[in-house]
Amino acid sequence: MVSTKEIVAANSAFATERTSGKVFVFTGATSGIGAATMEKLASMVDTATFYVAGRSAPRFSPLRAKLEALNQNIRIVFFECNVSLLADMDAFSALITASEKSVDYLCMSQGALPFTGAQYTTESLELCVSLSYLSRARLVSSLLPLLRNSPRPRILSILNGGKETTLNTADLGLAHPGSWTPFAAIAQTTMMTTLAFEHLARLPGNERVTFLHAFPGLVRTGIGANIVAPPGAGWWQRVRAAVLRGAVRVMMFLMGVDVERAGERGAYLVAGAGPGAGPGLAEGGAWLVDDKSEVAAGPVGVLERYRAEGWPEKIWEFTVGVFERVLGAA
Repeated sequence: MVSTKEIVAANSAFATERTSGKVFVFTGATSGIGAATMEKLASMVDTATFYVAGRSAPRFSPLRAKLEALNQNIRIVFFECNVSLLADMDAFSALITASEKSVDYLCMSQGALPFTGAQYTTESLELCVSLSYLSRARLVSSLLPLLRNSPRPRILSILNGGKETTLNTADLGLAHPGSWTPFAAIAQTTMMTTLAFEHLARLPGNERVTFLHAFPGLVRTGIGANIVAPPGAGWWQRVRAAVLRGAVRVMMFLMGVDVERAGERGAYLVAGAGPGAGPGLAEGGAWLVDDKSEVAAGPVGVLERYRAEGWPEKIWEFTVGVFERVLGAA
């Protein structure tokens, strides 16, 4: 385990370098782990540009004020959008591409607990699959040209790295009746993230890009509040959602770590003091990172099977197919 003391020391060392002019991109960072990671990074750089995607500029205002108080030299560009929509991710990346020649760091942490049943976006994509995988994959693919222009590009997807189990190879989008369950959604997005990152890391031109799929562990965030019954739900669904919401809160309180500590670890990974840049580890490539901030191998035999069957490439072919179906030729 990389101790909190070691992480604080590494982040402090990064801060003493007085890094200037870097471009950071954040999704899912208006609250929870993403926000804590962004706050920590704000205190670790001299000057920087932070691009932040989120639903509401007014709701972001208190966090913006906090970031500006931490570092007056940060330029914050907030883009109001729905991060579950591929079209909105395209608009976000277009904003960045129009203003920047390179992106140095991309941190993605958007998501929702899928325990109240399958829900669908206006693009007819299952919400959990879109938030946890498809919208992230779209942003990565759109920003890769700018990331390649950075001397040390890093991508961090905070999700479930190292917890891979199975993949529904017959229904990758979990669109068929009976495919979707809460645990199937978690397993599917976890595996697709890992395999897609492995595929992208091997593509020509991406050799210097570091892809990190990290599991943060249980963190005391407000994500449990998002467990609500869908509109029009019956009384039993509302009761079930309330019970689950309470159970998550109790579990987080008893077993979770403080969000500030998770943010410290997130900044450690984004800034490059962690896996993919430590002793004996070359920069670039795809890495799984556990809640101890160490490189994880994943369950024995699970990933090897899907790699042998060519699923990293198949996953990306499916992903591009979704992009084309939802967004057209773009």
